[in-house]
Amino acid sequence: MIKHIVLFKFENPEVNIPVVRESLYALVDKIPEIVHMQIGADFLHSGRSYDMALLVDFKSREDLEIYDKHPDHAKARVYIHEHRLDSKTVDFEY
Repeated sequence: MIKHIVLFKFENPEVNIPVVRESLYALVDKIPEIVHMQIGADFLHSGRSYDMALLVDFKSREDLEIYDKHPDHAKARVYIHEHRLDSKTVDFEY
């Protein structure tokens, strides 16, 4: 299994998180390679906090690659890239 984790920091989290959450959760019905997806917004707002976390499970590295190149994921990514200040990613096998 592959775990794909992305942390996002947005310009305007109150506006951006609901839009991003909706667009990413919509991918579950469009990309069969997604095994499971979780999205959460930070509530501590500490100096080290990012605004939102995305966790996605895939069966294989190939499935992660299909997700990454999927046209619907590319559409969601456009909005994210326009409104994010920063992001960090970790991908690992478990």
